[in-house]
Amino acid sequence: MFSCTEELTRYSPQDRLRRHSLSLRAERGARIAADESRIGNGLLRALDGAVLEEVMPYLERVPLKRRQVLHERNLPVMYAYFIEQGLASLMARADDQCMLEVGTLGREDFVGLPVVLGTTRTPHRCVVQVPGEAWRISADDLQALLNRIPALRQLLLTYVQATNVQSAQLVVCNSRHSLRQRLARWLLFAHDQVEGNEIALTHQFLGRALGVRRAGVTTAMGRLEEAGMILRGRGRIVILDRARLEGEVCDCYRAIRSEYKKITCDSGSEPAYRIAC
Repeated sequence: MFSCTEELTRYSPQDRLRRHSLSLRAERGARIAADESRIGNGLLRALDGAVLEEVMPYLERVPLKRRQVLHERNLPVMYAYFIEQGLASLMARADDQCMLEVGTLGREDFVGLPVVLGTTRTPHRCVVQVPGEAWRISADDLQALLNRIPALRQLLLTYVQATNVQSAQLVVCNSRHSLRQRLARWLLFAHDQVEGNEIALTHQFLGRALGVRRAGVTTAMGRLEEAGMILRGRGRIVILDRARLEGEVCDCYRAIRSEYKKITCDSGSEPAYRIAC
């Protein structure tokens, strides 16, 4: 057994600092993983307890502010995010003056697919629309964990498959279904991802999300409100009757949800929020 003096001489100051940092990180991860009630992200909750304990030391809980840019198009991805609360949009450039939403991300989601796929840049901008919180991890740490933990890699690849299905289904939806159906689909997706029944969004943003004029969104929202399904306010939408809203939506919503259910339900974790397995 080494004495304290021998221990000090055995390791350099840099080694001792690194060992101390790893020890603190492990203690922090075990403490957080033990209290799973703190974990709201559906992907993290789908991980086995031992895997979650190994991953958590590398995660930092950070606030998400409205209009905060998490990823900028064509720039290196420095961090990935497991969203706990709030909503973020993936935006693609349509022309020099316009960007349209191609994905809505919430507490079942992960921001950082380029890292999972082995690339360093993204063609999309990711912007926070509804403020909240997320677990943040550096791209380098995530890549190292993916190489070391097969279960984490498999989970995130399954998530990639779900996002591919969503992208393809949205192309069908946007080309074949009415604005009212598409709006109902978007509101249900957002409702799945937030706490409570209130969604802090404007008509202008919904117009960009659905690729239509703001006036069209206002008209469609008015009809849903007249039917008693939603209530509009300044910068907010309240879901009043989800069951009737589900009656308005096209089959695209159910097709996309079924892919996301596979991530948590097939892993044996608790069903994610309002979605039953």
